[in-house]
Amino acid sequence: MPWLPHTIPDWQSERAVLLVHGIGNAAPGDYVELVAAVKAALGPAADRTAIYQLWYDQINDWFAAKNQLGDVFTLALSAVSDRIGDPELGPTLADVLGDILWPVLVTDARTAVREAYLLQLKQMVQDGVNSGYPARRQRLSIICHSLGCFHTYEVLHHAALYESHGLQPAKHAVVFENVIFMASPVQLIRTVANALGPLVPNKRWLYTTQGDALTIPSQAKTMGGVVRSVKRWVSITGALDPVGGYFFRHRADWAYMQVDGQEPPIVDAQHALNITSKAQLASTLRASLRDRQPPVITPSNPHSWEAYVANHATALRSWLA
Repeated sequence: MPWLPHTIPDWQSERAVLLVHGIGNAAPGDYVELVAAVKAALGPAADRTAIYQLWYDQINDWFAAKNQLGDVFTLALSAVSDRIGDPELGPTLADVLGDILWPVLVTDARTAVREAYLLQLKQMVQDGVNSGYPARRQRLSIICHSLGCFHTYEVLHHAALYESHGLQPAKHAVVFENVIFMASPVQLIRTVANALGPLVPNKRWLYTTQGDALTIPSQAKTMGGVVRSVKRWVSITGALDPVGGYFFRHRADWAYMQVDGQEPPIVDAQHALNITSKAQLASTLRASLRDRQPPVITPSNPHSWEAYVANHATALRSWLA
């Protein structure tokens, strides 16, 4: 069955939000609580906001490909474990972060998600146009989580570069009001992919590894200057969330995403989880892992998407409303 983008034909205002999942429960219906949390955060504005979800649930099948990567995957996990440098946490965190890294090592996986993501953005913009809101009037936002942050970074850079997609900020007036990254592994992926070098297939197409630093995507104007694809770039993570670059309350700069021009970064203390030792953190994270399937991320897990949304409901309302 061919992949089809989510469509909402009748917008009630110029506002639309796209939710992009990462590792974790990854099939339609698994994020009912997440959508409810987003609507609760938006308050009355929820009824006037088109809320899209990007589902690339074939990723479930691709988890089996982890076992086919062999030595390359082993090297990737070693690169993570060596940098963590913690014998108590290192092996567990490497296993958790392996579910972030393996799609980067499978060209078919990341290319398929990129193409689906581009189609979803085009559909969202077109739905707005069909509802009477040209692109320049649309107030578009993205909330992405975990591996979804990586796909978002890649797709926004690709869309800004290639005119054929009709999504450029200067030429096509497609500019996102907000892109909110929750527990982003983009810097971690950049570090490991650069360490592996030629072992990463088609690495030249990884925008995450290009340039001297991570950047906000933009398009050069004909008469000089640039137009950014994103007005407000927000990064949120937790002090116990290794995917976001924190290893038991210690920030690892090689794994923590910072982008020039973003809003001041936000780090949740995550004290409410009552995780007071490395052993507790390792146990909580390991309980989410499943063989050849996406991990199960529960509300008590420091990587929970729903928890990030609920914790920042007030800010989300001010950004998106």
